Amino acid sequence: MEEIKLFYDKEIRTLMVDGNRYYAVVDVIAILTESPEPRKYWSKLKKKAFTDLQLSPVWRQLKLPSLSDKKLYKTDCADNEGLLRIIQSVPSKNAEPFKIWLAEVGGRAIDEKTNKRLAAFRKLKESQSRLYENIKGRGVSEEEFDEIIRNGDDALFNNTDMKKKYGIGEDESIDEFMHALLLHGKGFATEMTNINSTQHDLKGKQEVNDNHSKNNEGVRNLLSEKTGMKPEDLPAEKDLKKLKGKKGGKKIE
Repeated sequence: MEEIKLFYDKEIRTLMVDGNRYYAVVDVIAILTESPEPRKYWSKLKKKAFTDLQLSPVWRQLKLPSLSDKKLYKTDCADNEGLLRIIQSVPSKNAEPFKIWLAEVGGRAIDEKTNKRLAAFRKLKESQSRLYENIKGRGVSEEEFDEIIRNGDDALFNNTDMKKKYGIGEDESIDEFMHALLLHGKGFATEMTNINSTQHDLKGKQEVNDNHSKNNEGVRNLLSEKTGMKPEDLPAEKDLKKLKGKKGGKKIE
């Protein structure tokens, strides 16, 4: 997704690719050098500082809309690490302020990604709590509820040992390492089970278990169809507990 970021009142085109934010190098060069011809400056710089020295490029070409005609053009773009290397080659009074700005924008991007996972995680736990409150009056014990959730995971991940796949301990929860898409998927399956338990008056562990497993299997099929990937093939994310530690002075629950 393309997005304009502002360094004071100067526009910088950006694009998120595979979870990383890339910046239009020429826009950054314009800010650092205040040159009337930033494209020519960048062309000379990348030849002198990279090509002539046979160094690997720290940029890649991505399609971004022009600031003038809004049409898409291939544009040299670099992520945070690449920009920092480029900045080192540009004598500029704006270098240090820009580095600070870059760190702040990068930090916000990490927080936004984490917050999305954290929000999905909390919504899942709320859905599971609502389901338990519903079915405990339908003859399902707490131990049986935990088994229903585990069986739902087996249906979602096709009986794959996700703790082994994620490389985590037996006492850890796979939910805290899941991609946000999977957390949303599990939450959706849980909400369907909750609704079906009421509408179809499901009773006892077996009826609820069968419905929950079926709902998770449906989520699995949908994700596989829409993404081309099986749920178990989505890699583990960073542990939410370690990544955020505490938020607002309270431990993540």
